[in-house]
Amino acid sequence: MRQKNQKEARIIAAAESNRRWWKWAALILLLAAAAALLIFQFEEPLRRRFQGVKAGVTLRGRSVEYLLPDEVNAIVGEIAQHEGREAVSAQIDLDKERIIPELNGLAVDRESTVELVMKARPGEQLNPIYSELYPPICWSQYPALPAEQGNPRKPCVALMINVAWGEEELPGMLRVLQEEQAGATFFLVGRWAEKNGPLIEEIAAGGHELGNHGYSDNETFPQLDAWSSARSIRQTNEIVFDAVGCYPRYFTPHKGEFSPLTLEIVSRQGMRTVLWSLDTVDWQKPGVARMKEKIMSNLEPGQIILMHPTADTVQLLVEILPLIRAKGLAVVTVGELLEPGWWQ
Repeated sequence: MRQKNQKEARIIAAAESNRRWWKWAALILLLAAAAALLIFQFEEPLRRRFQGVKAGVTLRGRSVEYLLPDEVNAIVGEIAQHEGREAVSAQIDLDKERIIPELNGLAVDRESTVELVMKARPGEQLNPIYSELYPPICWSQYPALPAEQGNPRKPCVALMINVAWGEEELPGMLRVLQEEQAGATFFLVGRWAEKNGPLIEEIAAGGHELGNHGYSDNETFPQLDAWSSARSIRQTNEIVFDAVGCYPRYFTPHKGEFSPLTLEIVSRQGMRTVLWSLDTVDWQKPGVARMKEKIMSNLEPGQIILMHPTADTVQLLVEILPLIRAKGLAVVTVGELLEPGWWQ
């Protein structure tokens, strides 16, 4: 009898245990379902908050906060369709022995821009990253051809200031250039440079470029042999280097006169021959009004403007630099004009 009661008690206890187990199982299932519902409801916002772009980030003024990589890539693709510039090949005129340098293109680098956005800190204001596109024809392929202008699609002009005399006017000229935030390339005659080291240092300290104008302004390069031409150029380069620690990259011959031999000698020095497209003829003292009218009537993007350090030229700069800038053109060095990158 006792064994029978114990057996019934065990059966009852087991049944009660099963009922409790099923209750807990049902509760767990109910909680799991509720958790799944919550996760389903909040998964997207959570994923965007932890895996998307940080709060307050903008790209080209457009909000991209909490966007995921694929969405950012789509936006960058839209921007890329409307921004960028095609590369422009160098233009060659073999009959005139001239070359107009190329202009590299620009395209939005989609992969780098998306990476930039996804790594941005909260509140950053971003712009796309660009990569350069290179044209098939470059002026580096024709090292002996001279340039007399930059690419006309580049919104810049350059000042070529040839210096064999006029040192008394250079401080005033440098002051005007500084006030107007304009650049220039000073092509120095070596014999003059030997005697004016402090002025050369002042020119370089102003952020301007130094070019080579041969050793003597009495030289006529088409009449010089290879040895004499090379000596004139090398001697001037060394004088400039001794003064400021850098060698000129550009050479311009006296009166714009040169021969095929001259061009070859210059290129062998690792330099380029540069001429000009607009001449003030200031050494003839035509007056400020005439020089101003000539420049402003013929001004085009890409031009190289030739001048010398005269009193009238200093006043000319005072008057024309604001006008050039008002036309949307930057006044830069010859090197800045001729290099193939876009002017920012």
